[in-house]
Amino acid sequence: MRWRDGGVLEFNGGIQQGEGEEYRLRYWILIWTLLTSMGLSERMSTGATQGPHSLAFRVMRLCKPSFHVDPPLRIDPFDLLAGEDFSDDPTSASLLRRHLSSAEGVDSDLSYRNRFLINHPTDPIGLSGLLLLPQSFGAIYLGETFCSYISVNNSSTSEVRDVTIKAEIQTERQRILLLDTSKSPVESIRTGGRYDFIVEHDVKELGAHTLVCSALYNDADGERKYLPQFFKFVVANPLSVRTKVRVVKETTFLEACIENHTKANLFMDQVDFEPAKQWTALRLHDPSSQHPPSSDLGGIIPNPPVIIRSGGGIHNYLYKLVPSADVSGQTKFQGSSILVSRKEINMRVVEVPTTIHLNRPFSASLNLTNQTDRQLGPFEVSLSQDESQMEKPVAINGLQKLMLPRLEAFGSSDFQLNLIASKLGVQKIGGITALDTREKKTYELVPEMEKRRRDQDQDQDQDDDSGGENQNQNQNQKQERSASEDQKSPELDDDDFQETRPQSKRSRTLPPHQNLIEVVKGNVDLIPKAVKIWVERYENSPNLATSQLLSMLFEVACGAKYSIKEDLLDETDVDDVVVALVNLARSGEIEDYHTSRKKEHKNFKENLVSFWNYLITESQNGPLFDKVLFDKCMDFIIALSCTPPRVYRQTATLMGLQLVTSFISVANTLGSQRETTQRQLNAETKKRPDGPLLDSLNKRLSLTHQHITTLEDMMRKIFTGLFVHRYRDVDPDIRMSCIQSLGIWISSYPSLFLQDLYLKYLGWTLNDKAAGVRKASLLALRKLYEMDENVPTLGLFTERFSNRMIEMADDVDLSAAVCAIGLVKQLLRHQLIPDDDLGPLYDLLIDQPQEIRRAIGELVYDHLIAQKFNSSPSGLTGHDDSSSEIHIFRMLQILREFSTDPILSVYVIDDVWEYMKAMKDWKCIISMLLDQNPRTGSTTDEDSTNLVRLLFASIRKAVGEKIIPSTDNRKQYHSKAQREMFENNRKDITVAMMKNYPQLLRKFMADKAKVSSLVEIVMFMKLELYSLKRQEQTFKAAVRLIKDAFFMNGEKEALRSCVKAITFCASESKGELQDFSRGKLKDLEDTLFDKLTSAIKEVKDGNDEYSLLVNLKRLYELQLLKPVLGESMYDELAMTLHDFRNLDEEVICFLLLNMHMYVVWSLHSVVNCETVSEASLSSLISKRDILFAELTYFLNGVEESRKYGNQLALRICALLAEEWCLFRKSTFESSKLEMLGYCPESVILKKFWKLCEEIFNTSDETDEEDENKEYVAETNRDVAAIAACKLVNCGVVPKDYLGPEIISHLVMHGPSVTEVIKNLITCLRKTEDDISSIYMESLKRGYQRYESELSCDGGESRVEKCLQVCRELAGRLSGMYVGAARNKHRLEILSVVKEGVEFAFRDAPKQMLFLEVAILPFATRLSVPDIIDIKREVQGRMVHVNTDEDPSGWRPCFTFLETLEEKCLKTEDVQDDKEGVAVKRKGRPKKRAETERKRLFDEESGSDDDESISGGSDKEDKGDFVDEDAPLIETIRSAARRRAVRGERSK
Repeated sequence: MRWRDGGVLEFNGGIQQGEGEEYRLRYWILIWTLLTSMGLSERMSTGATQGPHSLAFRVMRLCKPSFHVDPPLRIDPFDLLAGEDFSDDPTSASLLRRHLSSAEGVDSDLSYRNRFLINHPTDPIGLSGLLLLPQSFGAIYLGETFCSYISVNNSSTSEVRDVTIKAEIQTERQRILLLDTSKSPVESIRTGGRYDFIVEHDVKELGAHTLVCSALYNDADGERKYLPQFFKFVVANPLSVRTKVRVVKETTFLEACIENHTKANLFMDQVDFEPAKQWTALRLHDPSSQHPPSSDLGGIIPNPPVIIRSGGGIHNYLYKLVPSADVSGQTKFQGSSILVSRKEINMRVVEVPTTIHLNRPFSASLNLTNQTDRQLGPFEVSLSQDESQMEKPVAINGLQKLMLPRLEAFGSSDFQLNLIASKLGVQKIGGITALDTREKKTYELVPEMEKRRRDQDQDQDQDDDSGGENQNQNQNQKQERSASEDQKSPELDDDDFQETRPQSKRSRTLPPHQNLIEVVKGNVDLIPKAVKIWVERYENSPNLATSQLLSMLFEVACGAKYSIKEDLLDETDVDDVVVALVNLARSGEIEDYHTSRKKEHKNFKENLVSFWNYLITESQNGPLFDKVLFDKCMDFIIALSCTPPRVYRQTATLMGLQLVTSFISVANTLGSQRETTQRQLNAETKKRPDGPLLDSLNKRLSLTHQHITTLEDMMRKIFTGLFVHRYRDVDPDIRMSCIQSLGIWISSYPSLFLQDLYLKYLGWTLNDKAAGVRKASLLALRKLYEMDENVPTLGLFTERFSNRMIEMADDVDLSAAVCAIGLVKQLLRHQLIPDDDLGPLYDLLIDQPQEIRRAIGELVYDHLIAQKFNSSPSGLTGHDDSSSEIHIFRMLQILREFSTDPILSVYVIDDVWEYMKAMKDWKCIISMLLDQNPRTGSTTDEDSTNLVRLLFASIRKAVGEKIIPSTDNRKQYHSKAQREMFENNRKDITVAMMKNYPQLLRKFMADKAKVSSLVEIVMFMKLELYSLKRQEQTFKAAVRLIKDAFFMNGEKEALRSCVKAITFCASESKGELQDFSRGKLKDLEDTLFDKLTSAIKEVKDGNDEYSLLVNLKRLYELQLLKPVLGESMYDELAMTLHDFRNLDEEVICFLLLNMHMYVVWSLHSVVNCETVSEASLSSLISKRDILFAELTYFLNGVEESRKYGNQLALRICALLAEEWCLFRKSTFESSKLEMLGYCPESVILKKFWKLCEEIFNTSDETDEEDENKEYVAETNRDVAAIAACKLVNCGVVPKDYLGPEIISHLVMHGPSVTEVIKNLITCLRKTEDDISSIYMESLKRGYQRYESELSCDGGESRVEKCLQVCRELAGRLSGMYVGAARNKHRLEILSVVKEGVEFAFRDAPKQMLFLEVAILPFATRLSVPDIIDIKREVQGRMVHVNTDEDPSGWRPCFTFLETLEEKCLKTEDVQDDKEGVAVKRKGRPKKRAETERKRLFDEESGSDDDESISGGSDKEDKGDFVDEDAPLIETIRSAARRRAVRGERSK
């Protein structure tokens, strides 16, 4: 067998000609089998599929095998007689040669090297006859034909059916379909079977190529599955051409070097060089060459071919460039090999009058420049005489020739040319020539000058009343009309739409006042009619209509009244027009319709878009494809989109983007017509082989295809000319419009735009700094992923940008983050991202913004609970996957992660509740809690706890309650429909819980983790249904169980829930049920008093205090809702507290709390009573004094012996402040209750503040130790700060007494205390006109702490810390005077500074540091005049002081003065000091900084040609085993978040 030309395999012997294809296929199957075993079929694969699939693709590149050459060493018989070195002896070798030469037919060459040569037909026996298969994929070069053998293998144990196979080649610029079996799918592929096919593609592009193989099939279960696989390869350039240009004595030579980059030799048959039109190339040859140069167009046809060796071989060609006769000069740009012709003389316009009158002389300033390196001139400037002067629109006025002096090398000269205009309108000045009188050489000078002349009467002075001038004015007016008539092509002035041709049957006339520009500006109803009229006008007069359209474009898009004369339309340069428009914008002669707020322009954008859409739709059967009209429009639009004025870019971008959108609409229509025509053609071809109908269909098909190709070319032109520049415009609105339009283009015309060349812009803009642009990109991508047919092409894009999409779920913009979460859902639906990447998203379940949590909740429900995107086992097999039991079971798997933190559990429940209907299946949840559900069986204690939390939270959500702690405490307002829904939910909850509620209470009564939530459920039930349903006994049983739960538990949450529940039943139930509930509440109080009395007796007997503590907690929780304590019990508690001083600290706290609650309820009763008896007042005062005495006792004990802990100290501070505020004198002055007023003694106040300071200094570790206590929210050091601030704010103590002390601690004890003190300062500023004295005293307190530490030698670190605290305090206080507040409170600042200076010099230089540390931040807030006054005052105090005696002590003073001096040197006001001033964010908390902008392609190159998708590495398939008990979410762990949430809840 052997290879024929073209790669066809021939077999010699036994094979007929018709059997070649069969054997060829067998041969490739044999090669395929070998390559499969070698593993070469997988080397191209770069995309791994996710999930188990029955099918798999194997791809092999088909290329010619090579012959296996094993050249043998021929044996000579003489080798048996002589050794290897016989021929090395010269004597022996010469004798032997003579002997052999005499022998006939014997080769006398004894060397071994010639034995490899094939000198005889028998020598080729060295070929073994075997074919050598390719050992690697090899390289593919531009121009080759890529041929691939593809096999679809069924490796599963079952048959697959209805297999649709597609094979595509995807490049950076296009996508080529190679195979598509969607119309005739493969019926089935059996187990172990395969489907084979061969695809070919002519490689015409460089860079990365991807062979996309996809299969859509039904597996054994009937499930429709989609399998995409990607095989990547790179196409390289086989050769490169480098050029060099050398100029030797005004002779130009070009050297071309062709280099071979392949691994094989290249044979160059022909190399041509085609220079520019103004050059002629002559090939130069090596004199030793045997082949003379050819004279054909500067190129040659070498014969034989030139061989360029492999591996970097080169061949050089040399050409001599000779300029053509019409070229007057040449220039070579520095650093470039480009030769450009240039004129020796250039003329440009310097100045022309803005207004030129008809038949009036005007002067034009021109400039003549010598562009050579030699002298030229003198010159004679004139107008060419080839035409009569009367026919010229512009002529020279006066002398017809102007003499100019000589011009030096590269010199220039300005001159004036007197002209006169003889025609109206926009005219072009041409025909100006310059004659070099010395060299007798004429230069044609044609400056691009166009100006509009207008008639004299338009600018006539109003005060000119002479009759002669009026007569001239009338004559000029007649001449103007005559000139217009002679031209016979009147300039389109956009005054109306009246046609010069006969009117059609339908009226094509618009109202006279509605021209094309006005229609676009505001009258949208006339746009379709105006477009039809314009298209008809264009068909009759293209230049006239085009001029009208461009005038509209300039005025609407630019707001500039600029028009182009129709007869100059073809000669007008786009750049010149755009430059003129930009100059109009710079001079302010434009109107901005795009951003105008005028009422008549409110629909401008919509009208402009509608106009171009109608225009393209109406033109699709005519001017759309003439390659004149829209090419010119696109040129102007693209040029305007790249101009500096933003209004130009905005409107031009809007028009350009709409053009592409409308082109796509027309292309889709033509595509449908093409498919219809193709079907008709196929049907007609089956009937007859030829005929006129077939010719007509073929012609129509070809024309339709040509039109589609034209539209696609125009789309690409706008994309490359406009979009690639404006998608990164400085204006975010322009960028957003570009991305929105690109999304529309890709989704509506995927055959062109659905490829990585365009998708990459959506990926890049995911990192845009504007939230609107990022959101537009996300919305566009989400729409693309919603269409399943797009997913295969989006594979590589997803691999590159999926991480960024996931990151954007935590975007700083809420709407963008929600869109990103929706996009991630689409990725999960197509299984394009693994579950391991979703960890950061699950953390957002406890994010603060509700919108984010809701979106993540929907994702969690769809992916983890409903499992819409995968087939993970549910753990409960054999049932409907959508049943409530399954969903609740999966929800419990999630909640297991938060079993120890009920707040985070509530967050997750709140997020998912809206989407999970199973949460409203109350009966299902109750049956699972009671272990009555046969599907789930018994639940664990952990799941039961989570299930109770889920039930309670879901019930609260169903009746409209908030379950998430919120800083917004405003009352919720619901619509009537919402209130009705909530009421119906109450009924459903009551019906579902009615019979089972007592069972739930009975089962979990003793479980402190569950009883609180279960007991409170009764508060959300409709209690009257118990009577309607005849379930009174069930209700009574529930109330009894609630009472029993109250005495069975001693924890805060359980007790508080029981009290609220039984109180609710006593107040909200009706009739008999209410009487029963009230009776049970009274029984509860009596039982509690009995237990409390018994507990006190046990304490007196010396027994354990636990019973007393628990019952005191119960009494406290009950007193929070209603007054229950009597005088006798109060006296009993006071006596116990007085007699037993060694009680446990917690017991003392609750004794004091209950006494305080009794006093509060008693005061409430007295204040609200109309008549107050003396006895009640005396009793209240007596009970108050007893409480004060006990509090004072423990205050002294805490201060002196410190035998009590931090908890009691906090309680004392809080209770003292509360009681002092309740009984402050100002409340009861001038009233009957004046005797209730109370003012604490100064000694007690000092002890109180000292205790507060000790609490402030409590370490953070102590607070964290108390974190797990029940009443942690009431026993942290914030309570002491609140208590002290309350005394100042309520006026219990003078503000100047305790206020400075509190404010001096502003920056010492963490953010929570700082916030409390800042609120105090805010309140003081509202009530005090001047708080400068308080600020000053606060600064003194802070500085005195520093001096105290310094004097007692407290250590360098402590001294430095105190000084830093003083500095920060001054910075914080002065930082409150920002912006306008500096001027408003100038006197306050000035007072602080002056008092500070006085204090510093009171003991100078010992206290000079106070100036730098405390006063300088305030002084810099003053204006420059005030700063100068302060500086003079300080300098005046230093006049008679010798500062050299203690330079270190006076150094702070000098620093103070130097800083003020720097401020004075500034001519502008002192800027606000931003240090220490935090700007609060509204809405979401601050996120981390955005990641660096990413690119889809090569990060080092920004050009489109060098960009290619980076393929992802293969990932190993994970096993199918999934642990049922494994948590579905494993990443939400944040102790800091829990503390923050807990703090919010406590507030």
